[in-house]
Order: sequence, then structure tokens, then C-alpha cells
Amino acid sequence: MGFLMPWMRKKTDKSEAEQVFSKALPSLVLTTFVFFLTYLARAIFGPLLPDLEREFILSHAASTRFLFYISVGYALTIFLSCLVSDKARPRRLVALSSAACGLVLLAIAATTDRVLLPFLFLALGMSAGAYFNAGFSSIRSLAPPSQWGKIIAVHEVGPNIGLLLAPLLAGLAAGFCGWRVGVACIGAAALGAAVIFHCFAKGGDSPEKATSLKDFKEALRSPRLWFFVWGVGMSISVHFGMYSVMTLHMTEERLLSVESSALLLSTSRLASPFAALIGGRLISSLGTRFTLTLAFSVMALSIALTVMPWLAPFVVGLYIQPAAAAIAIASMFTFLAHSFSDKTPLHMSIGMPLGGFIGLGLMPMLLGLWGDCAGFSAGFAMVGFLILLTLPLIRRLPPRR
Repeated sequence: MGFLMPWMRKKTDKSEAEQVFSKALPSLVLTTFVFFLTYLARAIFGPLLPDLEREFILSHAASTRFLFYISVGYALTIFLSCLVSDKARPRRLVALSSAACGLVLLAIAATTDRVLLPFLFLALGMSAGAYFNAGFSSIRSLAPPSQWGKIIAVHEVGPNIGLLLAPLLAGLAAGFCGWRVGVACIGAAALGAAVIFHCFAKGGDSPEKATSLKDFKEALRSPRLWFFVWGVGMSISVHFGMYSVMTLHMTEERLLSVESSALLLSTSRLASPFAALIGGRLISSLGTRFTLTLAFSVMALSIALTVMPWLAPFVVGLYIQPAAAAIAIASMFTFLAHSFSDKTPLHMSIGMPLGGFIGLGLMPMLLGLWGDCAGFSAGFAMVGFLILLTLPLIRRLPPRR
């Protein structure tokens, strides 16, 4: 019977791990729902750019600058959150972030003054940024490190569903009630989610360790941190940056209708939530390096298809792109969590503002400039080239990291 003991022990460990994950699932789902709404609060404005351009008489460069303001506020709050991480409970910050997003969205929906919009979009980014470290700390507290791959994969379903629904909601709002009503409804939902999360969610009750100047300097010297910044920045550039201007590209350069563009952009995101979950499985079984290599290679291929002048390869690339990006982002977060363990919030506070600034703000703004000067396809080709430059960096990672 002795030869059966290792197998029985392995089966028991697996059963215990599944019980831990099942116990964490309700709170994980609530946290993911808040993440979905705070992400949707930002993602909805990419598909709404044509409406904003028409109402406020803006160029592509001017409208995409709103996304830049969101990313600046987002990055600023994530960075500052590491300074107060030892003074506030992550769970309270998650609820506060959702409530603040709701209030700012209601203000954006009500304003008619173009001068106020930059400040409101900056405030929206700051409100959403308050979620990130707090949400990550909350889900990490729900399960041991062995379960982080699956926990993070489920958590990443939130923004992927946000990207899936944003074009549909934008199209419905534009067609039936106007973009302002749609934005106001998301704001109201975020306020309601803040109350539900505060009352029923568990985890995130212990403040994080205080950040010292020594820890900060040590983090900045880590090559792994800078790899994370570049890798997550490029992943978000594909996942969100290109997504933000895709409606403009399809309606103005591909000459598709607004309804067809919204349908294509939304349905192209259908596989993303499942891709994030598959990414968690790939990371657990094959390692982060293999998963990142696969995801970045497929992202480069998908971008090559989207810059082709024919509609068929464009549609194929459009559908492949978000799934590969979802796997890449989940892999980058898992890489960060395993690389720095108990200091993950500090490195997240440094890495995500910089990576988010690249993908959420700088890249959409650059693509907007490309759209005004040479067309969006030229901008997409530039992103594809940068993705290819990332592959040699991935090969330098340890095989199982």
C-alpha cells in the first residue's frame, strides 16, 4: 500500500486546494464585479469617441486626449496608493473606488461644458485607479499563493467582460437614449456595487505593509519590474489602446456602419473571458514564459492581419487579438505576483502606473495622432512591431517563471 501514499496525498492536496478556491469564490466574484464596473467606466469612452467628437466638435487627436487624461489620473492614484497602503483596508478602498467612479460618471453625463471634461476624465481615472492595488490585495488574501494563478485568471474576467459589453452599450445608448443616459446608468450601477461589496464581500481586511524609501529604491533596481512595465504596457496597448480607436478606424477607414462596428467590436471580445481562464491553466501547467511567448506571438500575428486592406483577414485578426491579449495580461500579473511575493503591492504601485500609462494613455493618443496624419492602420503596424521586440525579452525569463 505504500506505493499508493504519494498518489493519495496528491489527491488530498488537490481536494483541499479546490475547497479553498470554492470558499473564496463568492467574494472573488463580487470583487471581479467591481473591477468590471470600474473598468467599464473607462472602456465605454473608446466606443463613444465618435459621439463625443460630433457633439463637442473634436479631432481624433483631441478626443483620444480624454483617454490620456484618464490614464494619467489612473496611474497617479495607483502610485500614490502605495503610500497609504498601511493606513487603509483594501476592502474599503475597493468600495470607495466604485462609489467615486459612479459619482464622476454622473457628473460627466450631466456636463455640457467642454472645458470641464479634461478635469472630469482625470477624476475618473483617479477614481478607478484607487481600485487596482486594493482589489489585487483583496483577492490575494482570499487564497494561498498556489491558487493565485486561478484567482487572478477569474479576476481578469471582469475587464474582459467590460470590453465585450462597452461597444454594445455604447451602440444601444447612441441608438435609443443618447450617450449621456448610458454613462449615467453605468455610474448608478457603480454606486450600487459599492454598497453591495461593502456589505457582503470578504477579504482585504488587513492593511498592506508600509513602504519604505529603501524598498522603493530596491524595487526600481529590479530588471523584473521593468520587464513587467514593458510587457504589461504592450499587452494593454493591444487590449485597450487599439480597442479604444477601433470604432473610429472601422467607421472612417473601413467604411462600416456604426451598428456593424459596434457588433464586430463587441463580439470580438466574446472569447476574452474564457481566454483569461485558459491562460490561468496554461500558466499553472506550462509556466509563465511559455504562455507569454505564445500570447505575444499570437498578438503580433493578429495585428498583422488587422492592417491588411481586405475585410476578411481584418475580422479574423480582430477576433484573435483580444483573446491573446487577455492571456498575456493574466500572465504578466502572475509573473509579478510570483516574482515579488509579499512586496507585490509595492511593485504593482510602481509598475502598473507606468505600464498603464503606456497602454491606456500614451498609445491611444499616439494612435489618434496617427489616425489624423497617416491612418490608424499605420499606427497598428507600429504597435505590432513593438510587440515583436518583446519576444527576445521573454526568452530571457527562467523556464518555469
